[in-house]
Order: sequence, then structure tokens, then C-alpha cells
Amino acid sequence: MSEWIPISALPNLLLREPVGDGDIAVTPLSDNRIAAAVAEQPRIGEFLDRFTDAFGRPILPSVLIIRQDVIEAYGNTSAMAGFRDLLAVATIPNARAVYITHGAGMGAPVWSETFSIYPWMVDRHGKELVCRTPAMLGTHHVEEFRGQTDVGLPQHQVETSRVDGPLFNEILLRWHRRFSGDEASWEDRTLFRSLNMARAAMLMPGGVEFSFYDVGRLLTLWISAFEILLHPGPGGGIGEAQILDVLDRANWLDQRCADLAAEVKIGKHTTARTAASELCHRIYALRNDFLHGNDVRGEQLVINKVPFLLLASSLYRVVLATFLNLRAPPNKDDADAEAIAHYIGTLTYWREPQRRHESVILKAAGIGKG
Repeated sequence: MSEWIPISALPNLLLREPVGDGDIAVTPLSDNRIAAAVAEQPRIGEFLDRFTDAFGRPILPSVLIIRQDVIEAYGNTSAMAGFRDLLAVATIPNARAVYITHGAGMGAPVWSETFSIYPWMVDRHGKELVCRTPAMLGTHHVEEFRGQTDVGLPQHQVETSRVDGPLFNEILLRWHRRFSGDEASWEDRTLFRSLNMARAAMLMPGGVEFSFYDVGRLLTLWISAFEILLHPGPGGGIGEAQILDVLDRANWLDQRCADLAAEVKIGKHTTARTAASELCHRIYALRNDFLHGNDVRGEQLVINKVPFLLLASSLYRVVLATFLNLRAPPNKDDADAEAIAHYIGTLTYWREPQRRHESVILKAAGIGKG
């Protein structure tokens, strides 16, 4: 029996290398584990070969796989969705930051539909296709299947180098802890609940018919993602001031981000805060205006040519890193020249994602190079 089981197809995502660990991964079709599974159940291969774009051009879907001996713990929809949400949050904010700072996304995905799980899959017996969604429960023949990517979204290729490694690896450890079967802590539950909300906030506002109000709806989801993540638990409460406090005490690399140079008024109280907090305060104001039917103008959705809808991803990454206490490991006191050189590379690995998001925040705040 194959050691790995293909669980779902992700036709909007193209990979060259697998992303995951020894229990769960999203892989390209060329992965040896897919070949082993297809050798046992040929209809899986037939199913995966039947995907095209809207114009009939063949495409190569990616595949979510889980190791056979952990399928009982991780083969449920909550665990699979949690891993999908983790991958989306470790990829899309990075791509959005590059888009904002360089004027182009370098082909990387900026909308979370890229990580959509296809509803049809070969059944566990390897015979027919099955589909179970809130809208339908169905079965069909593999030979009649005609799978497609989302028609309003190009298939995006994700290189492993474009995944936020420090964030992905830390949350993956917590993914195991959250879904291993033991009772999950409040912190782990809120983490994956927040990731799920963040992925929803990174969906496209709509198709050809999307409107101004669709953007407002997604901004409200971002505020929800912030507040879910930092909620202290039953009996506690969370609000704007607590979110801004976390942004103010983040582990900033650029002193201009750490400076309490902005004034933010919440209620009757005005407080000196960071540029990130002031920007987040503006998103809160937009959220309130959209939800309560207040007048909102299109120009309010952009600041210094940075759309708040994309900026929210960078603010969320900062809050998430603070929540997770993401920090580069310290260097050893007795390190030799080779170890020091290796540590410099380690620092780059840890700091590059943070610097990228700080650049976005500085641009949105209108803070020039120091």
C-alpha cells in the first residue's frame, strides 16, 4: 500500500517542489508519492490528467497528500483546511508586499482562490468521483470528468523561496499540536480560526461585477482576523486599542517603524503610536463606516497609492509574528568564522519577510528613506 494518500486537488496552484513536512504536504504531479499512489489506483492519475483551463489547454494541478499512518488524525476537513489556510497566509502577504513595493507581483498569487480545494476527488476505493459540499452531494464517472481552473483566475506558480519560511514552519508545528487529537489550547484554536478568517479576507472582492462595497466587506474580515487572533479567551474582551498595542510593541527592525510618532485618537483618548497602528486605526474606521452604512468615498480606500485591502496583509503578518514571538535564534558566543557566515544567512532568512512588510508600512505611511 502506498505510504501517502492523495486527498484533494488544487488546480489553481502550480508547484515545482512540495511544501509541507513528513505528515502532510501539497505537491506537484511529478512528486514520486503521487506516482506511487497512481500505480495503486490508476483512476487517480486519470482524474488528475483531466484538468484544463477555460480554453481546453491542459494544466497540472497540485495535490494535497497525507501520510497513511496519520490519516485518522489529520484526514478531517478541519485539519486539511487549517493546512490550506496556513499555506495561503504564508504566501499571499509576501506576494502582496512585493506588488506594493515593486509595482508588480512577480507572478505570485495575491488572491487566496489560488489555494482553493477542488470539490471532486476519486473515492477511497479508487473507482468513482465523489463530491461533498454545502450545496451538493454527488458521484460521477472519472472518464466523463472535465476539470477546470477558476475561470476568473490564472493558475499561479508558487516557488518555495516565496513562502514565508519562519512563519510557515512555526505555524506548522502548531498545526500538529492543534489537530493531533489532543485537546487544543485556546491559543491554538484562535490561531487557526484567525488564519481561516484571514484567508477569507484575501479572496478576490468579486468577479467582473465586483464593487466598491465588496472591498469594504473584505476589510471587515481583516479586523475580525486581528481580533480573533488576540482574543484572550472566555470572559475576556478585545478591541482596537489592544490590536494597536500589539503593533506598537512588535519587534521592528527599522527604527522608523518603532517610533511612536503618530497620534491616534480612540474615543476621548489620544495616544502616541507607531505608523502601523495609525494605519490600522484607519482600517478600523473604514470597517465601522462600511458596517454602519456611513458615507465612504473611493479615495479613502487608498493611502499613498497603497490600497488598504492589500496593506492589511502586511499589518496582519506583523501582528501574527508578534503573537507567535517569531525571532531569529541567537548566535553562539564561541562561533568560528564559518559559523558566523552561516548565521548571517540565517538572519537574512528570518528578517527578509519582516523587512518586506515594514517597507510596505513605511510606504503607506508616507515615510521616506532615512
